Amino acid sequence: MTGIRLRHLSFTGPNVKPAELEFDNGLNIIYGASNTGKSFTSKAILFMLGVSKSLPQTEEILAYDAAWLGLTLANGRNVTLYRATEGGHFKLFEGLIKNAKPTEGTVLRQQHDTRRTDSVSQMLLDVMGFSGKQIVRDSNGKKDNLSIFRLSPYAVVSEEDIIAEKSPVFASGTPAERTFEQNLFKFLITGIDGSAAVTVPKVAERKVAKTAKIELVNELIAQLDIELGEDCPDEQEAEKQLALLNKSTDDLSTHLQDAQKKLDTLVVERRSATDHHRELRNRENELDLTLQRFAKLQAVYSSDLQRLQSIEEGGFVLLAMADMDCPVCGASSEAQTHNYAAEEISMAHKAATAEARKIEREQLELTQTITSLQAEAGGLGQTLDQQKTDIEILDKSIQETRPLEASLRSTYEMYTAKRTEISKVLDLYQRRAKLVTRRAEIENEPTRSEEKASPPGPDSTTTFKFGETVKAVLTAWQFPNADKVQFDERTYDITIGGKSRAANGKGVRAILHAAFNVAVIVYCIENSLPHPGFVVLDTPLLTYREPMSSRHGELSLDEAQLKTTSVAENFYKHLASLQNQVQFIVIENTDPPAAIRDLARIETFTGVDGSGRFGLLGKPGADV
Repeated sequence: MTGIRLRHLSFTGPNVKPAELEFDNGLNIIYGASNTGKSFTSKAILFMLGVSKSLPQTEEILAYDAAWLGLTLANGRNVTLYRATEGGHFKLFEGLIKNAKPTEGTVLRQQHDTRRTDSVSQMLLDVMGFSGKQIVRDSNGKKDNLSIFRLSPYAVVSEEDIIAEKSPVFASGTPAERTFEQNLFKFLITGIDGSAAVTVPKVAERKVAKTAKIELVNELIAQLDIELGEDCPDEQEAEKQLALLNKSTDDLSTHLQDAQKKLDTLVVERRSATDHHRELRNRENELDLTLQRFAKLQAVYSSDLQRLQSIEEGGFVLLAMADMDCPVCGASSEAQTHNYAAEEISMAHKAATAEARKIEREQLELTQTITSLQAEAGGLGQTLDQQKTDIEILDKSIQETRPLEASLRSTYEMYTAKRTEISKVLDLYQRRAKLVTRRAEIENEPTRSEEKASPPGPDSTTTFKFGETVKAVLTAWQFPNADKVQFDERTYDITIGGKSRAANGKGVRAILHAAFNVAVIVYCIENSLPHPGFVVLDTPLLTYREPMSSRHGELSLDEAQLKTTSVAENFYKHLASLQNQVQFIVIENTDPPAAIRDLARIETFTGVDGSGRFGLLGKPGADV
């Protein structure tokens, strides 16, 4: 949703029943008798939008002390604006409400102020997409910030304005405001404001500015002369010194780079040698630890062999004694009783023998491994000694190279500092020369501008396209001779077959003014441009009035011809067809056509006591 939608307009007072008007999204029609407060409705809306400072002082409004305007913002948020009927600042409440405590709500200032964000104007412009927009107001390019007051003629059209002979673009009717109003119209149908416009001062202002610029440049030149001082070399001498310093610095840079490269190489070599020495030292420690473990394993092997040899010898003895007489008692072998079998002894003997051979093989392998590791350890020791010597040589080379590199670096830094000092002197001379040139340019600048300001308002192509939209709107309304409609970029008004809008009767002027406002909204919708989101039209169908009862008198010839057409019905149908894009509130004196009653929310002010709703505030009063 673009812009805002009005939801309700309410008036409350301490001893009176609230007076309320509800509005739907699409087409809303308020019609009825004169002197019932219909036009008061449009003025109350302007009052609640912060456009006007006060309400018309009618007898009926005296009974009410507060006004409430419910709104739906572009993001779908519902809020309500509160304002005392006597005027002053606003309060903003969340939600659609018609009563609240005075201590609640957020205060919004009535006066538009670009330096503040807490005004009702800024809030409304922000949600409509117009916040911060600037409009050029004169040929010098001076700009005013857009306010809800300036925008209001495109959202709320009073009965007086809708029948006026002046162009809808020139709503103020003041010649001094024409440029602003043309550029405001341009902004609405192009989306381009005047922010990028360059403001050109007047002749007197330019003379003062020129003198001030020259004085400022002279002050800057004097400041540079102080910085240069009396002992400073002249510009040519400084340039010669800088050239010599540049050459010397370049030579030193080459030698310094060579020395630094050599030192870096030595440091890298030493680091690599140190790392390798550390790795070999770790390997030497690992070998030493391994040899110690292998020595312990060798001792275990020797112990196991002794044990197995004992078992082997014992088994051999037992086997040999198996068939012999007892050496103790002399009993024969047949008479002896033993607890072991000869076969088991034989098996144990063989197993011990086999295990002993296995350990002897492993012991041999271990001996060979120990010999190899001892040889590696011996080689490592020699390598470590050599690496230690190499590292000591690298340390000596680094110590010898460092002073040279440090000396070259110190000299290079001294030359660089001097070069910077001379460069600063030359920079001061260059800045002074530029200021002298700038002073001459300022002195030669004309104080009178020969350039003509860009013409205000949109370009011809855009104006033509907008005119086609006006024609399309009137064609949809089946307005007579709609095919001959144009928008005159000279008068900024509608013409029909070359006849200006102002040359027609009040009723025709009203319907054409309404067509202009509707066309602006349609053009914005078709070109995806921001717009207020709602339009209030007060008496656009004036041509359908009854001459005998209307204060506008007899119909002119063109009004009488228009009254015989179906423009009124097609007018309402077209507005109703736009209900998804824009909200319309039409205030009329005549009954809406029966064919459109299902297309709109209709509020009737009867003007008759006891017959429906009398008027806006529920009792007789002047229709202002």
